[in-house]
Amino acid sequence: MRSVWIGLLAGVVAAAAWAQSPAAGNPARDAALALSGDWTGYLEYRDYSEPATSTKRVQLPTWLTVSPSGTGLSFHYIYDDGPRKTVDETDIVVLDAAKKTYTSTEAGHPAEVYTVAGLDQLREGHGQLVMTGTGTDNNQPAELRLTVTIRRNLMEWLLEERPAGSNGEFTFRHFYRFTRSKPPAVTAGH
Repeated sequence: MRSVWIGLLAGVVAAAAWAQSPAAGNPARDAALALSGDWTGYLEYRDYSEPATSTKRVQLPTWLTVSPSGTGLSFHYIYDDGPRKTVDETDIVVLDAAKKTYTSTEAGHPAEVYTVAGLDQLREGHGQLVMTGTGTDNNQPAELRLTVTIRRNLMEWLLEERPAGSNGEFTFRHFYRFTRSKPPAVTAGH
């Protein structure tokens, strides 16, 4: 499941800069504030136990807690992976806003570094980020593209892949959709 988690980390990646740059109006700080908290949703992924031509997808209920951790953010995931099977995972995400990169680490795995585009377009923690990098998909070298949409109470990210060195189209790998576990405070009546 390691490559699947790259997605969520990316969404919050922009937020990690908050620890380095707490100035008011900083998009990365705003994103950190917007993403911190408890989220509930699902992970949908392409099922590699099927033949290569299959488009079968699997959904897993997923809970996420995002919180500050040192100079980055901690992403703590819990996946309901079937009867009597729960998967628990924590990733740490750190952003280097100057280099427009983020690094994701998980205990026992090498760090993964991605290029971030769109950080300067975030407004009050809302917007879209596109992350690119290399890794593996189904144990094969791959180019990865993660598109993260951040809204007030909704986060979505789509991870797509293609074989390393290919000029072909990116194909679906997995998708997360989260909403806040608690409703936002009421600020105006209708």
